[in-house]
Amino acid sequence: MPRAPAKKKPAGKNNDKNNQKTPAAAPDREGGAPALPGSAEAAAEFMEEARRLPAREIRPLRADVALVHHNIRAGLDAVGPHEAELLKLPAPFDLGAMKSLGRLSLGLVYAAAQVDRSSPGTTKKLLQRAHELRDLLLSAAVALMKAGVLPAQRVKKIMAGSGARDMVQDCVDLAQLFRDHAAEVKGKTAITRAQIDETAAIGDQLLSLLKPKGAKAKAPEPVKSAVEARDRLWTLLGRRHEEQLRRAGMWLWIGEVDAHVPPLLARTARKAKKPNGSGASGSDRGGAPDEG
Repeated sequence: MPRAPAKKKPAGKNNDKNNQKTPAAAPDREGGAPALPGSAEAAAEFMEEARRLPAREIRPLRADVALVHHNIRAGLDAVGPHEAELLKLPAPFDLGAMKSLGRLSLGLVYAAAQVDRSSPGTTKKLLQRAHELRDLLLSAAVALMKAGVLPAQRVKKIMAGSGARDMVQDCVDLAQLFRDHAAEVKGKTAITRAQIDETAAIGDQLLSLLKPKGAKAKAPEPVKSAVEARDRLWTLLGRRHEEQLRRAGMWLWIGEVDAHVPPLLARTARKAKKPNGSGASGSDRGGAPDEG
């Protein structure tokens, strides 16, 4: 018997998971670039390395972080198909470090969004995030307490109290609780190390901003820690972009590097000349790019 014709899919619908839209990032209430999904975790991921940079080498960020992130993604997309060829590059090139630039630029977007020189706006935004993280970690801590994994006394002490300052202190205490019992909770909770680190950092920052009950009000202070975190990530990214991604672009395209791997602050990429073949040949490169 002849087969019945296959049913046509309804117009306008696509069941291919690869074509599903990525959820849009929530706009930053204070203006500027929005914090993209996963950007807070990315910032925490690179912060320890960024803090090891000497203070004299830190460069202040005076760039559009959305543009920087876009140019990083463009460069990574361009060199991606050439990974096997890039393995020939000598040190200090490192393929893993180059590929990490996508996450690092994502972290910079988050760090830049945390800087607001009007203290009240910054404090309000940080309090909102602290409340979210406190609820997340406390819910997990209560579940682990009921399962006999975390000590009931410490969890119940965190649950007690009220008010903004108590909530902020809870963030610090919850982060420390999960760190103290990391071995016990491993594999038993969905809480990540990045979330624990972010909770501790926001708690510490807010404790320095909020005045104790009954204390005289102070003039708003600049959020120095947020600025420093942003500038350190920016410095780390700039250095890694030059040593890794731009070096890879020079190796592959020499004089046409800007058309494939745009500089961090480039508004438009220059169009590459149409080559006779498929890219520069090994003899055309003349070896690895200069170390300087």
